[in-house]
Amino acid sequence: MCGIFCGLNCDKVCRRTELKNILTRRGPDFSSSVAINYDNIQMVFACSVLWQQGLSVCPQPFETGNFLILFNGDIFNIPSELPTCSDTEWFGNEINKCQCESDICSVIQSLEGPFSLIIYNKSSGSLYVCRDSLGRNSLIMEAEDAKFRFLSTSYNFNDSGKEIPAAMELPPLGLYTFNVTSPTEWKLFPWRETASTILNEMKIFNEIFKISVSVENCLQPKWLYNDLETTKSFNLYEMCKNLDTTCNNLFEILLENKYVLAELQRFSLLLEESVKNRVRRTPPRCIYCLNKHDICNHAKIAILFSGGIDCSILAALSNKYVDNYDSIDLINVAFERLSPSPETIWDVPDRLSAKKSFAELKNLYPQRNWNFVEVNISRQELYDNLQKHIKHLIYPLKTVLDESIGSAFWFASRGKGICLGKEYLSPARVVIVGSGADELFGGYTRHRNAFWRFKGTETEKLENLHNELDKDWNRIWARNLGRDDRVVADNSRTLRAPFIEEHLVQYVRSFSPSQLCCFLLKEGVGDKLFLRLYGFQLGLRNIAYEKKRAIQFGSKIANKKQNATDRSIFL
Repeated sequence: MCGIFCGLNCDKVCRRTELKNILTRRGPDFSSSVAINYDNIQMVFACSVLWQQGLSVCPQPFETGNFLILFNGDIFNIPSELPTCSDTEWFGNEINKCQCESDICSVIQSLEGPFSLIIYNKSSGSLYVCRDSLGRNSLIMEAEDAKFRFLSTSYNFNDSGKEIPAAMELPPLGLYTFNVTSPTEWKLFPWRETASTILNEMKIFNEIFKISVSVENCLQPKWLYNDLETTKSFNLYEMCKNLDTTCNNLFEILLENKYVLAELQRFSLLLEESVKNRVRRTPPRCIYCLNKHDICNHAKIAILFSGGIDCSILAALSNKYVDNYDSIDLINVAFERLSPSPETIWDVPDRLSAKKSFAELKNLYPQRNWNFVEVNISRQELYDNLQKHIKHLIYPLKTVLDESIGSAFWFASRGKGICLGKEYLSPARVVIVGSGADELFGGYTRHRNAFWRFKGTETEKLENLHNELDKDWNRIWARNLGRDDRVVADNSRTLRAPFIEEHLVQYVRSFSPSQLCCFLLKEGVGDKLFLRLYGFQLGLRNIAYEKKRAIQFGSKIANKKQNATDRSIFL
């Protein structure tokens, strides 16, 4: 993932080298900056590029005609007749054809894939900033005195060594635009019709930055127009009521239902396409062989691997689309326990489940060279890196939960561990994660509680569960996605989350809760039941029954006695 920066009333990226360094870590393949003066407004645009698509690196800032473009992300729906074109170059060429603001809206409306972007019209002084409608890629906004900054990741101290007074992740509500001569008067072309969510975010926006935002016509992404044309005629709750839920062949019985099978087949087509795009759209050489011309069979793909059903499914599908001669890295992270334990120090729950899943994958796909990478982190190494570096990546988030998950993702994506008894550093350029599966399929304990603790009929319980799933999905960008992008990209790797793909998300969110999970069944069975049935179909028979554990507890980085929403002492 690239590091992008746009500063208004700035003539440099920053006087502090720390910010420049932290942006450069995201994109080691090319770095450049451009200074522009418009009507006495000093601006600087900078980018550090991580090359993933096209035959060669596409330099940024990308200048074409009247436009200057900063692009961080992946576009997965570039026309097939342009297979060798960089997505940044393709996007820039499309923007260069635009004659008016509505043309720019139309191009952005057509994009599919995770992105954050900045477009500057040099002739009009108009600036456009945007995150994709699912909020997958980070873009932070900061204001300090008369300066405004938009950047992929921040160094959370200003030139005076103080915390920046106004900073937040830009809400992924649509396309924002303003003239640089009037930086506090914005327009928003929202992804969806005006709703209470937009109004609430705009209120917060105004409180922090003193910016007024007028909401314009809806900019609905084209993929939202898809007609799903399905009745999904099954109810897992009704099906399970008539079964002995303790029987050993529960999944086999559920998979006899023709409606369940039909939807699993449709889901499989969508997920496989998502995985295929995310493992194939990368240069044919790993980090170490990038500038060489010989054949590279090292791992280009790494999977953050807890051993749960989500990442195990992604490993199985990646095997299908990664070149047969290439390795695939399965990276599992464990942290030194907070309290003495008679167990082996690194045999935390996620390490044990990962070993179990690893054995099943080797049995299913013996021809593949799987690298099981054990990342073992002491408390001292955790605290040193958190205090000196990781806290800046997590910023502007500040809670104990952000500290735990952000650190776990950073150490795992760094890929430095033990493989086959030897020290190993993953050469992969892409990191595949299972993010989004819990929010989509009902994988959290709070989803089970939303069903069982609600006093009412089963229908009312399911309605309450539906509301909880909706709430989780609508805030995933703020709770997880921007932070995870920042910590993984800091290791010069691209994070890709196949479950958070436009068409797949639209499809799964058209299900009712009774078709996604069934909390009449015990943990490790009823949560994410639809996804577990899919994994069972793939042959992951043991892992399909693996109990869900949040990474902060499965890896033993977090203390359950802490309040996850408290502010971290490090942030």
